[in-house]
Amino acid sequence: MAAPSLIVARRFSHPLRLRLQVLFAKAFESLADTYRTQAVEFVRRLRGRMSVEEALDRYFREVGVPHAMEQTVRARALIALAPTAGEYPPSQAPASGSWTQLRPDQLIDGLRRRAQLQEETSLDCRMAASVSDEAVAATHVSMALETVALLQEEMAPDDAIMHYVRYFNLPSVEAQIIFRRTLAAWAERHAVRDPIPPVCAAVPLQFTGRVPLSLRVAG
Repeated sequence: MAAPSLIVARRFSHPLRLRLQVLFAKAFESLADTYRTQAVEFVRRLRGRMSVEEALDRYFREVGVPHAMEQTVRARALIALAPTAGEYPPSQAPASGSWTQLRPDQLIDGLRRRAQLQEETSLDCRMAASVSDEAVAATHVSMALETVALLQEEMAPDDAIMHYVRYFNLPSVEAQIIFRRTLAAWAERHAVRDPIPPVCAAVPLQFTGRVPLSLRVAG
């Protein structure tokens, strides 16, 4: 699947190839910034349940951050969270001997509350991860549209989108989503509109002479 993309890339002129490299570098930075923003929101959503480090680790497990961006995103997220680091105390694990001092009913009630807290935390993680996925997809679509605009003189829109998808090596499901959304957005920008037919004014009929009538008498 990557071979056609490489063949087409060789046909690009040097100035266009350079502009394409700059565009992909811009896309990388935009994606890293989107991941950073969503990572910070993920940590804030889990405030009081996890430490900053635990929440970031959970974010990277829930969201498919590309390996090449992980260190960049983590560093930027920590810098953004630094001013409010004191608001995120370390998560507190239950003491090892505390359960033995409870009555059976208290032990069951405590286990139930703990299971409920874990379920609520998992739900918050899934919701935050879904928000992050949508934000990342929107960034991909925006940059893919710029790629289509840059290469519109060289290839068809769908080929340009695939060139973008292959460059960032997107997983198949994510690639299909980005491809369809980008192509739909490009189609909306270049919608085909039927021309409005001209309105013809009614012209009265004019007869220049008598119309000869032939009468046949039936006999």
